[in-house]
Amino acid sequence: MNAVAALRRRIDAKRDPHGLLNTPLAAYTLGTAQLVASHLPFPVARKLSLLSAASRRFTRGFMLERCRRALQPWLTPEKVDAWRAHQIGWQRYYGSFGAINSNRALTTSLLLKEPGPNGEKGVLYCSFEFNWMKLLANHDIRRFLADYLLVGASSYSPGDHRVMASLCGLAPDPLFIGISNRTDIAQYDLFAPWIRPVPIMACDWLDEDNFHPVPQRERSIDILMVAHFAHLKRHWILFEALSKMRPDLRVTLIGRPGDGRTAQSLRDDAKAFGVPQELTIVSNAEFDEVTNHLCNAKVSLVLTRREGSCVSVTESMFADTPVILMERSHIGSGAYINRHTGRFATRATLPQTLTELIEHPGLCSPRAWAIDNISARIASRKLNTILKQHCMETGQPWTRDIAPLCWRYVPRYLDSIDALRLRGGVDRLREQHGIVLEEFVSEQHALQRHRRAS
Repeated sequence: MNAVAALRRRIDAKRDPHGLLNTPLAAYTLGTAQLVASHLPFPVARKLSLLSAASRRFTRGFMLERCRRALQPWLTPEKVDAWRAHQIGWQRYYGSFGAINSNRALTTSLLLKEPGPNGEKGVLYCSFEFNWMKLLANHDIRRFLADYLLVGASSYSPGDHRVMASLCGLAPDPLFIGISNRTDIAQYDLFAPWIRPVPIMACDWLDEDNFHPVPQRERSIDILMVAHFAHLKRHWILFEALSKMRPDLRVTLIGRPGDGRTAQSLRDDAKAFGVPQELTIVSNAEFDEVTNHLCNAKVSLVLTRREGSCVSVTESMFADTPVILMERSHIGSGAYINRHTGRFATRATLPQTLTELIEHPGLCSPRAWAIDNISARIASRKLNTILKQHCMETGQPWTRDIAPLCWRYVPRYLDSIDALRLRGGVDRLREQHGIVLEEFVSEQHALQRHRRAS
Protein backbone atom coordinates (compact mmCIF):
# COMPACT_ATOMS: atom_id res chain seq x y z
CA MET A 1 0.00 0.00 0.00
CA ASN A 2 1.60 3.28 -1.12
CA ALA A 3 1.59 6.44 0.99
CA VAL A 4 -1.33 8.08 -0.81
CA ALA A 5 -3.51 4.96 -0.60
CA ALA A 6 -2.65 4.57 3.08
CA LEU A 7 -3.61 8.18 3.76
CA ARG A 8 -6.94 7.75 2.00
CA ARG A 9 -7.56 4.57 3.96
CA ARG A 10 -6.84 6.31 7.27
CA ILE A 11 -9.18 9.16 6.41
CA ASP A 12 -11.96 6.74 5.48
CA ALA A 13 -11.41 4.68 8.66
CA LYS A 14 -11.92 7.80 10.78
CA ARG A 15 -15.20 8.62 9.06
CA ASP A 16 -18.04 8.79 11.58
CA PRO A 17 -21.36 9.90 10.03
CA HIS A 18 -22.87 10.52 13.46
CA GLY A 19 -19.80 11.97 15.15
CA LEU A 20 -20.87 15.63 15.05
CA LEU A 21 -24.41 14.80 16.17
CA ASN A 22 -23.03 13.11 19.29
CA THR A 23 -21.31 16.22 20.59
CA PRO A 24 -22.94 18.17 23.46
CA LEU A 25 -23.03 21.38 21.39
CA ALA A 26 -24.82 19.68 18.50
CA ALA A 27 -27.34 18.06 20.87
CA TYR A 28 -28.07 21.39 22.57
CA THR A 29 -28.42 23.26 19.27
CA LEU A 30 -30.66 20.68 17.64
CA GLY A 31 -32.77 20.22 20.77
CA THR A 32 -33.31 23.96 21.07
CA ALA A 33 -34.39 24.22 17.44
CA GLN A 34 -36.82 21.31 17.84
CA LEU A 35 -38.28 22.72 21.03
CA VAL A 36 -38.85 26.14 19.41
CA ALA A 37 -40.39 24.51 16.33
CA SER A 38 -42.79 22.50 18.51
CA HIS A 39 -44.47 25.78 19.51
CA LEU A 40 -45.16 26.78 15.91
CA PRO A 41 -48.68 26.26 14.44
CA PHE A 42 -47.98 22.80 13.07
CA PRO A 43 -50.47 19.91 13.13
CA VAL A 44 -50.61 18.08 16.46
CA ALA A 45 -48.68 15.04 15.18
CA ARG A 46 -45.81 17.23 14.00
CA LYS A 47 -45.73 19.21 17.24
CA LEU A 48 -45.60 16.06 19.39
CA SER A 49 -42.90 14.49 17.24
CA LEU A 50 -40.73 17.61 17.54
CA LEU A 51 -41.35 17.89 21.27
CA SER A 52 -40.44 14.27 22.00
CA ALA A 53 -37.31 14.58 19.86
CA ALA A 54 -36.24 17.75 21.67
CA SER A 55 -36.69 16.16 25.09
CA ARG A 56 -34.00 13.56 24.24
CA ARG A 57 -31.34 16.20 23.70
CA PHE A 58 -31.05 17.56 27.24
CA THR A 59 -29.87 15.67 30.29
CA ARG A 60 -30.29 18.43 32.89
CA GLY A 61 -30.73 22.12 33.46
CA PHE A 62 -32.98 24.88 32.20
CA MET A 63 -33.73 23.40 28.76
CA LEU A 64 -34.76 20.05 30.23
CA GLU A 65 -37.16 21.94 32.49
CA ARG A 66 -38.55 23.78 29.46
CA CYS A 67 -39.20 20.41 27.83
CA ARG A 68 -40.97 19.24 30.97
CA ARG A 69 -43.32 22.23 30.92
CA ALA A 70 -44.06 21.74 27.23
CA LEU A 71 -44.75 18.02 27.68
CA GLN A 72 -46.97 18.27 30.76
CA PRO A 73 -50.17 19.37 28.98
CA TRP A 74 -49.84 16.38 26.62
CA LEU A 75 -49.46 13.90 29.48
CA THR A 76 -52.67 14.78 31.29
CA PRO A 77 -55.51 12.20 31.29
CA GLU A 78 -57.43 14.47 28.89
CA LYS A 79 -54.72 14.65 26.21
CA VAL A 80 -52.36 11.71 26.71
CA ASP A 81 -54.24 9.52 24.20
CA ALA A 82 -53.06 11.87 21.42
CA TRP A 83 -49.68 10.09 21.30
CA ARG A 84 -51.40 6.83 20.40
CA ALA A 85 -54.12 8.36 18.24
CA HIS A 86 -51.48 9.95 16.02
CA GLN A 87 -49.08 6.99 16.38
CA ILE A 88 -46.17 9.29 17.10
CA GLY A 89 -42.93 7.58 16.10
CA TRP A 90 -44.57 4.23 15.38
CA GLN A 91 -43.71 3.97 11.69
CA ARG A 92 -40.05 2.97 12.05
CA TYR A 93 -41.09 -0.11 14.06
CA TYR A 94 -43.25 -1.50 11.25
CA GLY A 95 -40.24 -1.93 8.98
CA SER A 96 -37.25 -4.24 9.31
CA PHE A 97 -36.15 -2.51 12.53
CA GLY A 98 -38.99 -3.95 14.59
CA ALA A 99 -41.26 -5.86 12.19
CA ILE A 100 -44.02 -5.45 14.78
CA ASN A 101 -46.80 -6.36 12.36
CA SER A 102 -45.20 -9.50 10.89
CA ASN A 103 -43.59 -10.94 14.04
CA ARG A 104 -45.85 -10.37 17.01
CA ALA A 105 -44.06 -12.60 19.52
CA LEU A 106 -42.06 -10.79 22.18
CA THR A 107 -38.33 -11.41 22.13
CA THR A 108 -35.88 -10.63 24.98
CA SER A 109 -38.77 -10.88 27.43
CA LEU A 110 -39.32 -13.01 30.53
CA LEU A 111 -42.25 -13.73 32.85
CA LEU A 112 -41.03 -13.01 36.38
CA LYS A 113 -44.24 -13.55 38.31
CA GLU A 114 -47.74 -14.87 37.63
CA PRO A 115 -50.86 -12.95 38.69
CA GLY A 116 -52.21 -14.21 42.00
CA PRO A 117 -55.45 -14.16 44.00
CA ASN A 118 -57.11 -10.99 45.28
CA GLY A 119 -55.83 -8.95 42.35
CA GLU A 120 -52.11 -9.56 42.91
CA LYS A 121 -50.41 -8.55 39.70
CA GLY A 122 -47.91 -10.57 37.73
CA VAL A 123 -44.65 -9.09 36.42
CA LEU A 124 -43.42 -9.21 32.83
CA TYR A 125 -39.86 -8.14 32.04
CA CYS A 126 -39.89 -6.84 28.47
CA SER A 127 -36.70 -5.48 26.93
CA PHE A 128 -36.44 -2.80 24.28
CA GLU A 129 -38.76 -0.39 22.55
CA PHE A 130 -39.72 -2.58 19.60
CA ASN A 131 -41.23 -5.13 22.00
CA TRP A 132 -43.22 -2.41 23.78
CA MET A 133 -44.49 -1.37 20.36
CA LYS A 134 -45.64 -4.97 19.72
CA LEU A 135 -47.72 -4.76 22.89
CA LEU A 136 -49.15 -1.39 21.86
CA ALA A 137 -49.93 -2.22 18.25
CA ASN A 138 -51.02 -5.85 18.48
CA HIS A 139 -52.64 -6.44 21.87
CA ASP A 140 -55.19 -5.01 24.28
CA ILE A 141 -52.48 -3.47 26.40
CA ARG A 142 -54.90 -1.89 28.88
CA ARG A 143 -56.37 -5.30 29.70
CA PHE A 144 -52.86 -6.75 29.97
CA LEU A 145 -51.75 -3.98 32.37
CA ALA A 146 -54.78 -4.69 34.54
CA ASP A 147 -53.17 -8.06 35.34
CA TYR A 148 -49.43 -7.34 35.10
CA LEU A 149 -46.77 -4.82 36.02
CA LEU A 150 -44.56 -4.13 33.02
CA VAL A 151 -40.81 -3.77 33.54
CA GLY A 152 -38.88 -2.53 30.53
CA ALA A 153 -35.26 -2.09 29.55
CA SER A 154 -34.32 0.63 27.08
CA SER A 155 -32.06 -0.22 24.15
CA TYR A 156 -30.05 2.98 24.03
CA SER A 157 -29.31 6.25 25.78
CA PRO A 158 -31.39 8.27 25.53
CA GLY A 159 -34.34 5.95 24.90
CA ASP A 160 -37.09 6.54 22.37
CA HIS A 161 -39.26 9.17 24.03
CA ARG A 162 -41.99 8.82 21.41
CA VAL A 163 -42.57 5.21 22.46
CA MET A 164 -42.46 6.16 26.15
CA ALA A 165 -45.06 8.85 25.59
CA SER A 166 -47.26 6.33 23.77
CA LEU A 167 -47.11 4.10 26.87
CA CYS A 168 -48.39 6.84 29.16
CA GLY A 169 -51.93 6.89 30.52
CA LEU A 170 -52.67 3.20 30.03
CA ALA A 171 -52.92 2.07 33.66
CA PRO A 172 -52.94 3.50 37.18
CA ASP A 173 -49.59 1.81 37.83
CA PRO A 174 -46.50 3.28 36.19
CA LEU A 175 -44.42 1.35 33.71
CA PHE A 176 -41.05 0.56 35.28
CA ILE A 177 -38.37 1.33 32.68
CA GLY A 178 -34.71 0.50 33.24
CA ILE A 179 -32.07 3.00 32.20
CA SER A 180 -29.11 2.70 29.83
CA ASN A 181 -27.18 5.56 31.45
CA ARG A 182 -27.57 7.37 34.75
CA THR A 183 -28.34 10.57 32.85
CA ASP A 184 -31.53 8.89 31.57
CA ILE A 185 -33.22 9.15 34.97
CA ALA A 186 -33.94 12.88 34.65
CA GLN A 187 -35.31 12.34 31.14
CA TYR A 188 -37.62 9.52 32.20
CA ASP A 189 -38.94 11.76 34.95
CA LEU A 190 -40.39 13.94 32.20
CA PHE A 191 -43.09 11.29 31.76
CA ALA A 192 -44.08 10.99 35.40
CA PRO A 193 -46.32 9.67 36.84
CA TRP A 194 -46.84 7.24 33.96
CA ILE A 195 -43.19 6.17 33.61
CA ARG A 196 -40.98 5.34 36.58
CA PRO A 197 -37.23 5.09 35.93
CA VAL A 198 -35.59 2.00 37.39
CA PRO A 199 -31.90 2.65 38.21
CA ILE A 200 -30.78 -0.69 36.76
CA MET A 201 -28.99 -1.07 33.41
CA ALA A 202 -28.90 -4.12 31.14
CA CYS A 203 -25.21 -4.47 31.98
CA ASP A 204 -26.13 -5.01 35.67
CA TRP A 205 -27.80 -8.39 35.11
CA LEU A 206 -24.76 -10.67 34.66
CA ASP A 207 -24.29 -13.97 36.47
CA GLU A 208 -20.71 -14.43 37.65
CA ASP A 209 -21.10 -18.21 37.36
CA ASN A 210 -21.13 -17.88 33.55
CA PHE A 211 -17.54 -16.58 33.57
CA HIS A 212 -14.50 -18.75 34.26
CA PRO A 213 -11.42 -16.51 34.18
CA VAL A 214 -8.06 -17.92 33.12
CA PRO A 215 -5.28 -17.08 35.63
CA GLN A 216 -3.72 -13.76 34.61
CA ARG A 217 -0.24 -15.12 33.92
CA GLU A 218 -1.67 -17.81 31.62
CA ARG A 219 -3.75 -15.56 29.37
CA SER A 220 -2.91 -15.73 25.67
CA ILE A 221 -4.61 -12.51 24.47
CA ASP A 222 -2.98 -9.19 25.34
CA ILE A 223 -5.63 -6.87 23.90
CA LEU A 224 -9.26 -7.75 23.06
CA MET A 225 -11.83 -5.54 21.37
CA VAL A 226 -15.41 -6.80 21.06
CA ALA A 227 -17.28 -4.50 18.67
CA HIS A 228 -19.25 -4.42 15.43
CA PHE A 229 -17.00 -3.72 12.44
CA ALA A 230 -18.87 -0.48 11.59
CA HIS A 231 -17.11 2.91 11.44
CA LEU A 232 -18.81 4.18 14.61
CA LYS A 233 -16.92 1.62 16.75
CA ARG A 234 -13.69 3.47 15.89
CA HIS A 235 -11.21 0.61 15.56
CA TRP A 236 -8.83 3.14 14.05
CA ILE A 237 -8.06 4.52 17.51
CA LEU A 238 -6.73 1.10 18.53
CA PHE A 239 -4.74 0.80 15.28
CA GLU A 240 -3.24 4.24 15.88
CA ALA A 241 -2.17 3.13 19.38
CA LEU A 242 -0.84 -0.25 18.21
CA SER A 243 1.43 1.45 15.69
CA LYS A 244 3.31 2.90 18.68
CA MET A 245 3.50 -0.33 20.71
CA ARG A 246 5.74 -3.37 20.67
CA PRO A 247 5.14 -5.72 17.71
CA ASP A 248 4.83 -8.99 19.63
CA LEU A 249 1.48 -8.10 21.26
CA ARG A 250 -1.33 -10.61 20.69
CA VAL A 251 -4.41 -8.68 19.58
CA THR A 252 -7.87 -10.17 18.96
CA LEU A 253 -10.89 -8.39 17.43
CA ILE A 254 -14.35 -9.95 17.71
CA GLY A 255 -17.37 -8.57 15.89
CA ARG A 256 -19.86 -8.73 13.06
CA PRO A 257 -19.56 -7.39 9.53
CA GLY A 258 -21.75 -4.39 8.81
CA ASP A 259 -21.83 -0.88 7.41
CA GLY A 260 -20.14 -2.38 4.35
CA ARG A 261 -17.14 -3.41 6.44
CA THR A 262 -15.69 -6.89 6.89
CA ALA A 263 -12.74 -8.53 8.63
CA GLN A 264 -10.66 -7.68 5.56
CA SER A 265 -11.67 -4.02 5.94
CA LEU A 266 -10.14 -4.04 9.42
CA ARG A 267 -6.96 -5.68 8.15
CA ASP A 268 -6.64 -3.05 5.43
CA ASP A 269 -7.18 -0.27 7.97
CA ALA A 270 -4.56 -1.75 10.29
CA LYS A 271 -2.05 -1.90 7.44
CA ALA A 272 -2.75 1.73 6.55
CA PHE A 273 -2.02 2.78 10.13
CA GLY A 274 1.21 0.81 10.18
CA VAL A 275 0.13 -1.76 12.74
CA PRO A 276 3.09 -4.13 13.24
CA GLN A 277 1.21 -6.79 15.24
CA GLU A 278 -0.51 -9.85 13.77
CA LEU A 279 -4.27 -9.49 14.32
CA THR A 280 -6.68 -12.31 15.06
CA ILE A 281 -10.17 -11.38 13.82
CA VAL A 282 -13.21 -13.48 14.78
CA SER A 283 -16.52 -12.86 12.99
CA ASN A 284 -20.03 -13.76 14.18
CA ALA A 285 -18.94 -15.50 17.37
CA GLU A 286 -21.57 -17.04 19.64
CA PHE A 287 -21.97 -15.80 23.21
CA ASP A 288 -19.95 -18.59 24.83
CA GLU A 289 -17.05 -18.04 22.44
CA VAL A 290 -16.99 -14.32 23.22
CA THR A 291 -17.08 -15.07 26.95
CA ASN A 292 -14.13 -17.47 26.63
CA HIS A 293 -12.08 -14.83 24.84
CA LEU A 294 -12.92 -12.24 27.51
CA CYS A 295 -11.78 -14.66 30.21
CA ASN A 296 -8.49 -15.14 28.35
CA ALA A 297 -7.59 -11.48 27.72
CA LYS A 298 -5.33 -9.19 29.72
CA VAL A 299 -7.25 -6.05 28.81
CA SER A 300 -10.32 -5.15 26.73
CA LEU A 301 -11.44 -1.81 25.38
CA VAL A 302 -14.46 0.07 24.03
CA LEU A 303 -13.73 3.06 21.80
CA THR A 304 -17.21 4.27 20.84
CA ARG A 305 -18.32 7.83 21.53
CA ARG A 306 -21.81 6.74 22.56
CA GLU A 307 -23.42 3.43 23.49
CA GLY A 308 -26.30 2.23 25.62
CA SER A 309 -25.31 0.51 28.82
CA CYS A 310 -22.70 -1.54 26.85
CA VAL A 311 -22.91 -5.01 28.39
CA SER A 312 -19.48 -5.99 27.07
CA VAL A 313 -17.89 -3.66 29.63
CA THR A 314 -19.30 -5.51 32.61
CA GLU A 315 -18.81 -8.86 30.87
CA SER A 316 -15.12 -7.98 30.85
CA MET A 317 -15.26 -7.19 34.54
CA PHE A 318 -16.83 -10.55 35.43
CA ALA A 319 -14.15 -12.18 33.25
CA ASP A 320 -11.62 -10.42 35.54
CA THR A 321 -10.39 -8.37 32.59
CA PRO A 322 -9.82 -4.63 33.12
CA VAL A 323 -11.55 -2.34 30.62
CA ILE A 324 -10.43 0.86 28.93
CA LEU A 325 -12.99 3.45 27.76
CA MET A 326 -12.37 6.78 26.08
CA GLU A 327 -12.68 9.92 28.15
CA ARG A 328 -15.95 11.85 27.70
CA SER A 329 -17.68 8.86 26.09
CA HIS A 330 -21.41 8.49 26.81
CA ILE A 331 -21.56 4.83 27.90
CA GLY A 332 -23.75 3.68 30.78
CA SER A 333 -21.32 1.13 32.22
CA GLY A 334 -18.66 3.85 32.24
CA ALA A 335 -20.07 4.63 35.68
CA TYR A 336 -18.36 1.44 36.85
CA ILE A 337 -14.85 2.29 35.66
CA ASN A 338 -12.68 2.88 38.72
CA ARG A 339 -9.25 1.90 40.02
CA HIS A 340 -10.48 -1.67 40.56
CA THR A 341 -12.04 -2.21 37.14
CA GLY A 342 -10.16 -0.27 34.46
CA ARG A 343 -9.16 3.12 33.12
CA PHE A 344 -10.28 6.02 30.97
CA ALA A 345 -7.88 7.10 28.22
CA THR A 346 -7.41 9.63 25.45
CA ARG A 347 -5.89 9.00 22.04
CA ALA A 348 -2.60 10.33 23.39
CA THR A 349 -2.58 8.18 26.54
CA LEU A 350 -4.05 4.96 25.13
CA PRO A 351 -0.72 3.25 24.25
CA GLN A 352 0.67 3.92 27.72
CA THR A 353 -2.57 2.86 29.44
CA LEU A 354 -2.73 -0.39 27.48
CA THR A 355 0.92 -1.15 28.25
CA GLU A 356 0.43 -0.47 31.95
CA LEU A 357 -2.50 -2.87 32.30
CA ILE A 358 -0.87 -5.57 30.17
CA GLU A 359 2.44 -5.54 32.03
CA HIS A 360 0.97 -5.13 35.52
CA PRO A 361 -2.09 -7.43 35.71
CA GLY A 362 -2.35 -7.03 39.49
CA LEU A 363 -3.30 -3.37 39.24
CA CYS A 364 -7.00 -4.17 38.90
CA SER A 365 -9.41 -6.70 40.41
CA PRO A 366 -12.56 -6.14 38.30
CA ARG A 367 -14.30 -9.45 39.01
CA ALA A 368 -14.25 -9.02 42.80
CA TRP A 369 -15.62 -5.49 42.48
CA ALA A 370 -18.34 -6.56 40.01
CA ILE A 371 -19.52 -9.46 42.19
CA ASP A 372 -19.82 -7.13 45.17
CA ASN A 373 -21.62 -4.34 43.31
CA ILE A 374 -23.46 -5.32 40.10
CA SER A 375 -24.29 -9.01 40.01
CA ALA A 376 -27.61 -10.37 38.71
CA ARG A 377 -28.77 -11.31 42.21
CA ILE A 378 -28.13 -7.77 43.46
CA ALA A 379 -30.09 -6.32 40.53
CA SER A 380 -32.94 -8.82 41.01
CA ARG A 381 -33.26 -7.93 44.69
CA LYS A 382 -33.24 -4.23 43.83
CA LEU A 383 -36.02 -4.64 41.25
CA ASN A 384 -38.07 -6.81 43.60
CA THR A 385 -37.81 -4.15 46.33
CA ILE A 386 -38.95 -1.40 43.94
CA LEU A 387 -41.98 -3.35 42.77
CA LYS A 388 -42.92 -4.59 46.25
CA GLN A 389 -42.71 -1.11 47.76
CA HIS A 390 -44.88 0.29 44.98
CA CYS A 391 -47.57 -2.32 45.62
CA MET A 392 -47.47 -1.76 49.37
CA GLU A 393 -47.70 2.02 48.95
CA THR A 394 -50.69 1.71 46.60
CA GLY A 395 -52.54 -0.87 48.71
CA GLN A 396 -52.01 -3.77 46.32
CA PRO A 397 -51.22 -7.31 47.48
CA TRP A 398 -47.68 -8.64 47.24
CA THR A 399 -47.31 -12.15 48.63
CA ARG A 400 -44.73 -13.62 46.22
CA ASP A 401 -41.43 -12.21 44.96
CA ILE A 402 -40.25 -12.15 41.35
CA ALA A 403 -38.02 -14.85 39.90
CA PRO A 404 -34.40 -13.64 39.76
CA LEU A 405 -33.12 -13.07 36.24
CA CYS A 406 -29.82 -12.61 34.47
CA TRP A 407 -28.68 -11.54 31.01
CA ARG A 408 -26.91 -14.12 28.87
CA TYR A 409 -27.23 -12.39 25.51
CA VAL A 410 -30.97 -12.32 26.30
CA PRO A 411 -32.75 -12.31 29.69
CA ARG A 412 -32.93 -15.73 31.30
CA TYR A 413 -33.95 -17.15 34.67
CA LEU A 414 -31.07 -17.09 37.11
CA ASP A 415 -32.34 -20.31 38.69
CA SER A 416 -33.34 -23.01 36.21
CA ILE A 417 -36.15 -24.25 38.46
CA ASP A 418 -38.04 -21.00 37.80
CA ALA A 419 -38.32 -21.86 34.11
CA LEU A 420 -40.28 -24.97 35.07
CA ARG A 421 -42.26 -23.24 37.82
CA LEU A 422 -43.44 -20.43 35.52
CA ARG A 423 -44.05 -22.48 32.38
CA GLY A 424 -47.78 -22.64 33.12
CA GLY A 425 -47.84 -18.88 33.62
CA VAL A 426 -46.26 -18.37 30.20
CA ASP A 427 -48.97 -20.55 28.69
CA ARG A 428 -51.72 -18.62 30.49
CA LEU A 429 -50.23 -15.31 29.30
CA ARG A 430 -50.63 -16.58 25.75
CA GLU A 431 -54.11 -18.01 26.29
CA GLN A 432 -55.57 -15.02 28.15
CA HIS A 433 -53.81 -12.13 26.39
CA GLY A 434 -52.49 -13.60 23.15
CA ILE A 435 -48.93 -12.63 24.15
CA VAL A 436 -46.29 -15.12 23.04
CA LEU A 437 -42.79 -15.05 24.56
CA GLU A 438 -40.37 -16.22 21.89
CA GLU A 439 -37.55 -18.40 23.13
CA PHE A 440 -34.10 -17.30 22.00
CA VAL A 441 -32.35 -19.61 19.55
CA SER A 442 -28.65 -19.06 18.87
CA GLU A 443 -27.65 -18.01 15.38
CA GLN A 444 -25.85 -21.29 14.73
CA HIS A 445 -28.86 -23.36 15.81
CA ALA A 446 -31.19 -21.14 13.79
CA LEU A 447 -29.02 -21.64 10.71
CA GLN A 448 -28.96 -25.41 11.22
CA ARG A 449 -32.74 -25.44 11.67
CA HIS A 450 -33.18 -23.43 8.45
CA ARG A 451 -30.94 -25.81 6.53
CA ARG A 452 -32.88 -28.84 7.77
CA ALA A 453 -36.20 -27.21 6.85
CA SER A 454 -35.01 -26.42 3.32
